[in-house]
Amino acid sequence: MENEKAQITQNTTMEVPATPLITLYTFTMSPYAQKVHCYLQYKRLPFRCFYINPLRLKKDLPVGKQVPALTVGDQSKTDSSAIGLWLDELFPDHARLLPKDPAQKEAILTIDQWVTHRLIPGNFRHYPGVGFTPRRVLNGWRLGQILHKTSHGGIPLTLQIMWPLILSQLGFLTDMVEMTDQHVSLRQANKTLCEEFLAHLGEGPFLGGMTQPSLADLSAYPHFVTPYLGGFRGAEDILEYPKIVAWLQRVREYLNDTPPLMPAVTVTREFPGDQKGTAYVGVNAKGRFS
Repeated sequence: MENEKAQITQNTTMEVPATPLITLYTFTMSPYAQKVHCYLQYKRLPFRCFYINPLRLKKDLPVGKQVPALTVGDQSKTDSSAIGLWLDELFPDHARLLPKDPAQKEAILTIDQWVTHRLIPGNFRHYPGVGFTPRRVLNGWRLGQILHKTSHGGIPLTLQIMWPLILSQLGFLTDMVEMTDQHVSLRQANKTLCEEFLAHLGEGPFLGGMTQPSLADLSAYPHFVTPYLGGFRGAEDILEYPKIVAWLQRVREYLNDTPPLMPAVTVTREFPGDQKGTAYVGVNAKGRFS
């Protein structure tokens, strides 16, 4: 039976003739590419996704050697945070990713650095992680399935089965995991990251005390959402943090989910907080937690 693919998805609901063709070259579960995906959704720019096959990375990419790569018309750029700054320059009339106030801008960029150097490496330790514990093997298989369902041309079954082993050989993954607190248990490390996140959220409703999402929120958002939607083991721990679930719900309201952050063929769970009986913390009229 032929698998349903999601190689290229495009926002067809918002045709803006003055906007050049925008293409995001991505992996479905790449934390850096997902940041850019959220930037584009927040700015409500029409764009399409080209899901790169990891077996033909150099052939499929228009520039550079890793995802994300973004093309806007005949221009291309790599590096997720740099792309965010670039989008604000190219499309100043769309929702800004960074505030104009210098102090607020610096605060948001500092939180974005925390996402890059703490949250993302922590996620790599979780999904898929390193070693060959049952959960890590299952998460490695799940990642192989998702890449097969979405990447251009798919991945052979034998490689899908071997994906946990392939991941264990990736120097990039090892380097990311080495940035984490490996001397503490996985659960304790996750608890620490969630507490650090809540400290950055403060009184909210968005990171840095901002009244609407910024580059920092959009950088952090997919790292909580996509492992959960994709059915990764351990991702359900996020439900233990109702303030984070409430923040996810608030950020989602600002995003145009076309094309979706997670293609439908990869989603196995409802959005965090959408489940019946799930209670999460709301925000009152003054923007404070209630």
